[in-house]
Amino acid sequence: MKKIVALLFICSSFLLWAQKIDPEAKRLLDTASAKLSKNSTFYIKFNYLYSVPGQKSVTEIGQVYAAKEKYHLILPSITQIYDGNKIYTISKEDKEITSSDKEDGDSLSPTNILSLYKSGFNITFEGNSTINNVKCSIIKLVPTDTKKSKSILLALSNNKIVRVSENYNDGSSLILMIIDFKENLIVNKSLLTFDKNNYKDYTLTEL
Repeated sequence: MKKIVALLFICSSFLLWAQKIDPEAKRLLDTASAKLSKNSTFYIKFNYLYSVPGQKSVTEIGQVYAAKEKYHLILPSITQIYDGNKIYTISKEDKEITSSDKEDGDSLSPTNILSLYKSGFNITFEGNSTINNVKCSIIKLVPTDTKKSKSILLALSNNKIVRVSENYNDGSSLILMIIDFKENLIVNKSLLTFDKNNYKDYTLTEL
């Protein structure tokens, strides 16, 4: 489960000077990133498949509500809320909440997944592929820091993410498949704020 959250939210520091960027890949990402930034509110429903060598794969459904930089991520056992100031990670199983300040620098999240490429990755255009009957452009991102994940593949169609897959150095992998994407919708403010009264029997830890 930690790897699932990691794909969307782990903070990373990268070396900009080491980047190698394919012009076609950059054009596609620039266009998609600009489109997403204009649509400051959105909802995404996705299926994720997490695989570890020698273990049974995990597949479940997740949802994200976002407005500008704020977001509310819902997974089967973990909820994460970023209210613009702090990140609250809520474990339903352990009844624990951790609160932390948003890190400076490059942080992979639902609201910047299409802009993080601007630093810290070597980027190549891998051609076109059909995914679930949708023609997609495939872009490969390889971290310049070799200690990070092995690679990330983004599948884009009509300037939208169709699939995100990440391969880790330990052989595990995570695939996020977008099921539903809605733009320019009204996101209830209560989803983008943390209210401790909703978690009275939870333990809150400040990091």
